[in-house]
Amino acid sequence: MNIFLLIGLLIGFGGVIYGYVGDEGVLSALIRPTAASIVFGGTFGFLLMSFPLSYLKQIPKALKMIFFRKKKNYGQVIDLLYNLANVARRDGILAMEAEAEKVSDPFIKKGLLYVADGVEPEFLKEVLENEIEAKSNEYEHAAKCLEGAGGVAPAMGVLGTVMGMVGILRDMGGDTAELGHKISTAFIATMYGVGSANLLWLPLGGHVKNCAREDAEYMELIVTGLLSILEGEYPARMRDNLIAVIGGLDDKGRRPSSRSEEKSA
Repeated sequence: MNIFLLIGLLIGFGGVIYGYVGDEGVLSALIRPTAASIVFGGTFGFLLMSFPLSYLKQIPKALKMIFFRKKKNYGQVIDLLYNLANVARRDGILAMEAEAEKVSDPFIKKGLLYVADGVEPEFLKEVLENEIEAKSNEYEHAAKCLEGAGGVAPAMGVLGTVMGMVGILRDMGGDTAELGHKISTAFIATMYGVGSANLLWLPLGGHVKNCAREDAEYMELIVTGLLSILEGEYPARMRDNLIAVIGGLDDKGRRPSSRSEEKSA
């Protein structure tokens, strides 16, 4: 569970609600089904018209990925590749077929089976990088949909407000208190649009892109290690190279940059 993402969402929405209620606002006044229908209905309609269904189907998968993603332990995967390199030097690359059965990561397992087959390094790199690109594209498509929703939601909010103001101007001349109530209700649509864009759609879209980028870098590291094993590189040299590629490791086996990334999530 990505606890920092949940905390961010709770703080964002909680801060807005607290600011309103703390200034003697009535929470029930913010609940307007008609405004929600205009903003969220218009936003979802925009998504259906703007993106193919294959893009939209990636959204649930991407959201599951960012909310329930596991932390990447770079030290652990580097140690695994180092141990595999030692086995390959001692027993030959054919031993990688048996080692692949012990590995739970399907990406590493697939690469090890290719290594055991003795394929050309260029072929191994191309196949694995194509898989990385395909996975990155899936999340990129989901991010585009979420960011698209973030771009159109404020406009839908303004549209809802304008529609409300049209009705108000048509009925002007009545009770002043009632008129004020109708005006405040009309602006709820703008709040829904701006709030959902900046507290939901855009942050989620950005988080999907950041997580997809981290996953791609992690998989690229694995590709580098597998190529080193295939080419018979000295294990210790391979390990030092992998650590240098990610800028070092902390005492928990993580990249130094990953700690700041988690805090900013």
